[in-house]
Amino acid sequence: MSDTTMHHSGSQGVSRRRFIAGTGSLLGAAALAGHGTAAHAATVAQAAPIGDGAHVPALVIGTGYGGSVAALRLAQAGVDVQMIEMGMAWDTPGSDGKIFCNTTAPDYRSYWLRTKTKQPLSNFFGIPIDKDIPRYTGILDAEDFSGITVYQGRGVGGGSLVNGGMAVTPKRENFGAILPSVNPDEMYNTYYPRANAGLGSGLIDPAWFDTVDCYQFARVGRKQAGRSGFPFVFVPDVYDWDYMKKESAGTAPKSAVAGEILYGNNYGKKSLQKTYLAQAKSTGRVTISPLHRVTSVSPGSGGYTVVIEQLNTNGDVTATKTVTSDKVFFAAGSVGTSKLLVKLKATGALPNLNGEIGRGWGDNGNVMCGRANYLWDPTGKVQASIPCGGIDNWNAGGAFAEVAPLPTGIETYA
Repeated sequence: MSDTTMHHSGSQGVSRRRFIAGTGSLLGAAALAGHGTAAHAATVAQAAPIGDGAHVPALVIGTGYGGSVAALRLAQAGVDVQMIEMGMAWDTPGSDGKIFCNTTAPDYRSYWLRTKTKQPLSNFFGIPIDKDIPRYTGILDAEDFSGITVYQGRGVGGGSLVNGGMAVTPKRENFGAILPSVNPDEMYNTYYPRANAGLGSGLIDPAWFDTVDCYQFARVGRKQAGRSGFPFVFVPDVYDWDYMKKESAGTAPKSAVAGEILYGNNYGKKSLQKTYLAQAKSTGRVTISPLHRVTSVSPGSGGYTVVIEQLNTNGDVTATKTVTSDKVFFAAGSVGTSKLLVKLKATGALPNLNGEIGRGWGDNGNVMCGRANYLWDPTGKVQASIPCGGIDNWNAGGAFAEVAPLPTGIETYA
């Protein structure tokens, strides 16, 4: 799931979305403010965006997980693909020499078209956290709906740019009850291993975990879970763990150890820019148009007519383009795809959409909570922003608690 949601009512039961949620918790490191290569090493955006009147064999809306996989498989099958991305390419460093800003120091790069940050928690011990920022097509969109705010990654790579990167394979014993129409043998023998390999997921070195200062908070969580009889388990993540060892030792630029996560990670995280999108681009069949937003899809001669708005970094529409495509793939995220399909159904622009459009949508099952700790059991002022484990209470209570960092740069005892 690339979208992370916060809402003001409780969850009910074990749903399909709760079952599959958790592949990348956005908020795990966000309550406050490749090997040694920078994020711009795997540039996937093209110089010239799609032109008005163009015809393409396949058009993919969105460059997140679903869109990236679709584009790669289409290209491998010999199909030329045009990807449309509402956010920026994120391949050019700012004045500080880095592409992404730090979680604790949000600037113009942090939020999508906001003039004030909207942190997942608005205050810490009663102190307001949010600050004024210039309006810009930043990396994190905090989109407000009735009673719910949805945090989404904006840019080439989608949610992979801003989430915690946890790569959780669901428990097989629950699979049949949640997705009865899907063959579990195929999922667990073919598709989950293929996805984990493609994403580059891996586990933290347990021996290193036991000693390094940046995971003291997680060791405290493990100890206190053990006192209550709850098992602690390591969870795979798509971060480059060898790189984190280097940054922790001071032999490589700090990234996760410096708290980078919510507004992008400059070095060690294996975002889609470095994995699926890099592979797709290397086929020579995939091009990407950043700062472009699809507003309409309707049947056209021999395929579909797609209306696209081009944006500048102020969020202004600078051009409107009409293109045609033989096939269109909707991969604009949980919110983006749903909003577009609801609009197309309501206006009749795209016929034959079924009655399920717009129904059954909900949050991803995450509930975020903090816990104050005793002064004699500190959690550490240096906390890696990448989660690596959790408290597994599925059998007893049907819950899994990610042990999440709070990378403020100070001791919080939380």
